Amino acid sequence: MNGSTSRKFEIELKLELHSQDGTKLKRSLRKSLKPGGQAQALNSVYFDTAGQDFRKAGFSLRIRHVGKRRIQTLKAAGEATAGLFVRPEWERDIQGDMPNLNHEIAFLQELIPEAASADLRPVFRTTVHRYLFEAVDLGSSVEASFDQGAIRTGHRKRSLCEVELELKRGAPTLLFKLAREINAVIPVRLGVQSKAERGYILARSAKMQATKAEPVLLMTDMTSAKALQIITQSCIRHFRLNETILSEHDDADALHQARVALRRLRSALTLFKKMLADERYKALRDDLEWMAATLGVARNIDVSIASLESQPVPKALLSARRRAYAQARASLDSPRWRKLMLELVEWLSIGRWLTHPENPSRCNKPIVRRAVRILDRSMKRLERRGRGFTPLDDHARHRVRIEAKRLRYAAEFFETLFPGKSSKQRGKAFGRAIEALLDSLGALNDLTVVPALLEGLDPRPQVISRLHSRKRLLKKAERQYITLLKIVPFWQ
Repeated sequence: MNGSTSRKFEIELKLELHSQDGTKLKRSLRKSLKPGGQAQALNSVYFDTAGQDFRKAGFSLRIRHVGKRRIQTLKAAGEATAGLFVRPEWERDIQGDMPNLNHEIAFLQELIPEAASADLRPVFRTTVHRYLFEAVDLGSSVEASFDQGAIRTGHRKRSLCEVELELKRGAPTLLFKLAREINAVIPVRLGVQSKAERGYILARSAKMQATKAEPVLLMTDMTSAKALQIITQSCIRHFRLNETILSEHDDADALHQARVALRRLRSALTLFKKMLADERYKALRDDLEWMAATLGVARNIDVSIASLESQPVPKALLSARRRAYAQARASLDSPRWRKLMLELVEWLSIGRWLTHPENPSRCNKPIVRRAVRILDRSMKRLERRGRGFTPLDDHARHRVRIEAKRLRYAAEFFETLFPGKSSKQRGKAFGRAIEALLDSLGALNDLTVVPALLEGLDPRPQVISRLHSRKRLLKKAERQYITLLKIVPFWQ
């Protein structure tokens, strides 16, 4: 109804595919699903203030042109999981081509200055053809929206080709069943960005940049199961943003961040192992370790090249780098990996560990209590691994590094659960101390890995380390290790 406002919650699974596969997917959906209506040409203009106050507050504001209709939609970022989106939305018909926020200003005024919201301007636009289909199974219904088109801002343009599977009724099981069927026909990847996110990125730069891990926001009243889902979804999103860059070209920063994302994800699964251990746990972890090892080959070569500083890079090393990146891309494009990502998200969302847990109390336990236990346990493991630091051999020292990384990731996952001023101050000191230790341990690891990689090259380059000698590094790392152990933990 014109002028009325409706609020609903969407539950969607987003899948991305190459534009050249769009026609094949359309044919497949027409054969396997019921038509959901006429194809639509959708032109949407996204608005924001000069300072992008809406984006900063976690909102997107658009006007969609559908024939003579003008539909205004305000979306909150909500809980953007890895491919699975759950977000509140306000939508209504308006008159004209500029936003009208009279109905929404009451809750917006605390987040966005009223003067700023009065000065809205177009930031980017999307033009897509949308084809609708419906899947029905055992009382559940899913709407499949296939969108193909482009995002434009100024002279920049990026193609857009995606399927959004929206749950209309029933359980989300049908979302994943349909996603697997689509992936069997057309190679797809999990979509972790809204059109608005991609539009804002394009407005800033034509080239996609490697992305670091975003803060994980946990609430003190969350259950352990819910907290784990948010943590792992954040890790998968971190990985997917950098995987997209790697799929297009060799990028050392994106490769590094993709590996960090996988390490964070594997650490999270390890930290919550007792809660998660079901029949799927080990197989999923094994596949994650396979991909981490594959990407690790290219990463070690990048580290070796960086260690040469201004020396000419041997052609053999450059050739090895090209092969390693090609192998990484092939693995990322493989059916094994695409299937794993869908299975992982499904398992984390509705897996047996959650729906039929052996010990339900583990899932329902308040996350604050579990976080303290996890952090205490991680700290004790690090202390135990690092005893007698300097005489440790390379393998034992590498184990110290693994434990330190696991502790740092746990601290990053749980830091928002301890918001007090004293906790924040100790948290910053803790973060600086463990980061310094990891830098030194990483440098020591490079002194082991790099010479082995350069061995046999003709001519063999001299390793010019920007770091200190091994002996000095060992003493420095030991001091940093002792300093870390003396810090009063921020979770206590």
